[in-house]
Amino acid sequence: MSLFSSKKKKPIIGLTLSGGGMRGIAHIAVLKALEEYNLKPQIISGTSAGSIIAAFYSFGKSPDEMMEIVKHTTFFSRSYLRLSKNGIFSSNFILKLLKDYFPEDDFKILKIPVYVAATEMTHGIVDFFSEGELFTPLLASSSVPFVLPPVRVGEKIYIDGGVLDNLPIEPIIDKCDFLIASHVNSISYDSLDKMSLMKEFDRILHLAIAKSVYSKAPSCDIFLDPPKMTKFSLFTKKNLDVMFQEVYEYTCKELEDKGHSRVS
Repeated sequence: MSLFSSKKKKPIIGLTLSGGGMRGIAHIAVLKALEEYNLKPQIISGTSAGSIIAAFYSFGKSPDEMMEIVKHTTFFSRSYLRLSKNGIFSSNFILKLLKDYFPEDDFKILKIPVYVAATEMTHGIVDFFSEGELFTPLLASSSVPFVLPPVRVGEKIYIDGGVLDNLPIEPIIDKCDFLIASHVNSISYDSLDKMSLMKEFDRILHLAIAKSVYSKAPSCDIFLDPPKMTKFSLFTKKNLDVMFQEVYEYTCKELEDKGHSRVS
């Protein structure tokens, strides 16, 4: 039975999107499935890659349009290597992406409320951005430590929101009636032989933050956690289509198992 089968007022659906680098693209597959099951969110929170996906979706880009953008965009390329003390890459490729597709650097252009999580380094707290300048909070939220440089917002220095909160349900949980969360970093416990430095970094990062993510799962009406996601790269688009299809099929099955019906 669909969540919306009754004639009562439709509940407000909230959606939280985790970080995950290039794995954040899997959130697009989740959004595609949610739309097909009439579970389109009316308020969204996100961190890191999840915040960027949230902004594009809120602006009005469909999942199919977002996938086309991904396929035609270069991420973490050699041309953005900087090898400085603040990060391996420049974050200019993210800024270029935002400038190419958003007509204005302001949250007010978004059609769905979005809350962007970023980690404030001095006091070790998570701040949420939902108004004013859009690009700087998105850059701050996505600044993976040692990979991308920290971002200054006023007098504060920010890094990736996922460091302290990789499933930022807090700003929307009291603003919605039905909360869905999408986490795209489930660990694949396959052989660790010949693990690259980047894969080792990926494993350490997500082992460190996994407990805080899974402690929030019971607070969600639907917690989407497709299996073995760390088999997909944090920094490249390798196997992008395979990842998208796996996560789309996983999400559809989860929704079916929870009694939701596909909209014809």
